[in-house]
Amino acid sequence: MVAAAPGRARRLRGATPLTAPRFEIDPKRLYEVGPDGLPTTDTSTPPPWYSRRHRLVLGLNLLAIATLVLLAVLAGLALALGLRLLAAGFGLAWVLALPLLLLGPVQDWWRHRRGRRRKHRQRPSGFGS
Repeated sequence: MVAAAPGRARRLRGATPLTAPRFEIDPKRLYEVGPDGLPTTDTSTPPPWYSRRHRLVLGLNLLAIATLVLLAVLAGLALALGLRLLAAGFGLAWVLALPLLLLGPVQDWWRHRRGRRRKHRQRPSGFGS
């Protein structure tokens, strides 16, 4: 493109003329094309802050953090009392409990995002309108 008057564009020599877009992009929808070439639409909207869904995620994270803190305190206490084998057991339990921190985000993805994504073999009827 070569700059022209504001709001107008001039055609480059030998270039094809500009055309209007075939459809308007709706900013409320997310359009993706997967590796298989099928378009995916996502019509989900973020929930209001501190909704039931957010409370569940925050509660699961709080539970995971409380569990990890409790295991760390017990391991430190056992080590301070000279119970090295018990301290090692609590330390191992702490390491094994780390994946609990993923419980909130994973359940949020599983319940909310997963069910609202659809793959289409052809453009949906309401696409772009």
